[in-house]
Amino acid sequence: MIANLYEIVTLKIIEALNQGVVPWRKPWHKSNQMPVNLLTNKPYRGVNPWLLSATKFSDHRWLTYKQAQELGAKVRPGEKSTMVVFWKFPDRKKEDEEKEDLTNHAPILRYYNIFNVEQIDGLNLPTNPEKLVLSDTDRIERAELFLRAMASPPAFEERGSEAWYNPGQDLVRIPPIHLFDSVDSYYNTKFHEYAHSTGHRSRLNRSGVMGSIHFGSEGYSREELVAELGSSYCCCLLGLDGSLIDDAASYIGGWLTSLKSDPRAIVIASGQAQKAADYIRGVSYL
Repeated sequence: MIANLYEIVTLKIIEALNQGVVPWRKPWHKSNQMPVNLLTNKPYRGVNPWLLSATKFSDHRWLTYKQAQELGAKVRPGEKSTMVVFWKFPDRKKEDEEKEDLTNHAPILRYYNIFNVEQIDGLNLPTNPEKLVLSDTDRIERAELFLRAMASPPAFEERGSEAWYNPGQDLVRIPPIHLFDSVDSYYNTKFHEYAHSTGHRSRLNRSGVMGSIHFGSEGYSREELVAELGSSYCCCLLGLDGSLIDDAASYIGGWLTSLKSDPRAIVIASGQAQKAADYIRGVSYL
């Protein structure tokens, strides 16, 4: 068992950030799709998309060693696996649940190893689909339909020259779309602010939104990380390019500070961001 799984995950992300690569801003594989398990077709969640996007592979499909064998395929000799993590909930008897505080049964972070299909022979797969190409009109329609699924959304205004979310007014404001370099940049920003809005007390009630947070503080950086990751989840699900935003570098220092001070930060923020993205698209995370 890995001694400190949080630290190992965090070091992988820090290594990418120190090289100027923001894993959640990296273009999503050539097919522009969320990494998935080939056998189950389930997307990897939480921090795992960032771990997988930091690899050299362009295909978004992955398998465990055993799954490859079940398909009659074989991992090539010498290929190195990639770690993904998951939460394991300790077994407990019903009578224990009735007697004990459930906080004594907190989930534990665990891991397993997977291989990209580019590392496996004998799969006989169809060609990995090329990146989805949509017109700006189609991109707008898909993104707005996505946003309309959000239960009890915040108020929204499109005006001014700044983008922000005001929790007191429960209001998202961003500049008009024509002021952005692209439709993708506009929606990346819009999803970022909507991700912040999911932290309102009437929704997911995150302390980074409803607490007393000061600009530049560790709490501020963590909430910004949640919004960045949440926006990236949304963009990937829609096939939008989340790598076009130029101002991501301005937050790297804050992210590095948060990650170095608390190895759990990226795992926790990724989980919160996953919940935020699910909330926006009207999918329950329970």
